[in-house]
Amino acid sequence: MGQYLHHNDFGCISRCLSGCCLHLYFGNIALCLKADELTQWRHVMASLYQEHAPQLPDTTSRCITLPGPVTYQAFVFTLEEVFLLHDLLMAAGLLLEAEAILAEGTAL
Repeated sequence: MGQYLHHNDFGCISRCLSGCCLHLYFGNIALCLKADELTQWRHVMASLYQEHAPQLPDTTSRCITLPGPVTYQAFVFTLEEVFLLHDLLMAAGLLLEAEAILAEGTAL
């Protein structure tokens, strides 16, 4: 396990001990992400939420899909799960950005 960056009712995100990657746990899924992949996931989840939030009649229905990394695999979410996953990604990203700014300030 590493350093926890953020958690909510849906999962958590942490940085591995060596600092090379992030571990994202949500629902029954665990991912290992590099910093640039975190940014990609943030954009993807924000787009999914913006696309589906205004028109989804049942926000508890698991009808939002995101293609997985291999053929015939998809992640399936409710609107709330998309929001909570986006929350994990945004909070982790903001903490890493703040940490980088603070590190620059101490290097001067």
